[in-house]
Amino acid sequence: MDDAIIISNLNDFIFCPASIYFHKLYGSEDKLMYQTNYQIDGTKAHESVDNKSYSTRKCFLI
Repeated sequence: MDDAIIISNLNDFIFCPASIYFHKLYGSEDKLMYQTNYQIDGTKAHESVDNKSYSTRKCFLI
């Protein structure tokens, strides 16, 4: 039986084939092992948008 192709792997291959290697290499590791402080801060900053818990009220927009 053929193995299924994971869509995210196909996306990685199209845009950056080397990223497949790094996802497999770091896939089960803690993010602190391979992300910089800037990446961690960016993830935290986008958390509300990712969780769809943001507001469009002008008093909250800075």
